[in-house]
Amino acid sequence: MFLDSSFMKTQFILNKALQAETMRFTVISDNIANVNTPNFKRSDVTFESQLQRALESENPYPFKASRTHEKHIPFYQPIDYRTVSPKVNLEYNTVNRNDKNNVDIDKELVDAAKSTMRFNAYSSLLSRQFKKIGLLLRG
Repeated sequence: MFLDSSFMKTQFILNKALQAETMRFTVISDNIANVNTPNFKRSDVTFESQLQRALESENPYPFKASRTHEKHIPFYQPIDYRTVSPKVNLEYNTVNRNDKNNVDIDKELVDAAKSTMRFNAYSSLLSRQFKKIGLLLRG
C-alpha cells in the first residue's frame, strides 16, 4: 500500500536520479583528468531517457489488444521504473584531435556545472519530501 504510493515512487526516482548524477560527475571527472591522454575515449552517463521511457510506458495504448493464447507475444509490456538504472556509455565515434582523444574540456566543464545543478535540485526535492514526512508525523 504505502510502498506503491506516489510518495514512495517520487522518493525512489529522486534517489535513482541522485545516484545517476553522482555517477555522471565521477565520469566527467575522469574525462577531465584524461583530457591529454592519447587515445582516451570519453564516457557519458544515460539515465533520464530510460526513466522517461519507463514512465511513459505506464500509460497503456488508447486501444485494447488481447492475446488469444498464452504463448502469443504480448502486444504491450510496460517497463518497471524500478528496473531503470544509470549506465556508462563509452563514446567511440567522435575524434576531436590528432592524438585520437575525443574529450572537449569546454563541454566537460559545462556538463559538470549542469550535473551539479541537477544534483542540488534533486537533493532539495528529496529534502522537501522528508520534511513532508516530518510534518505528517508531528500531526
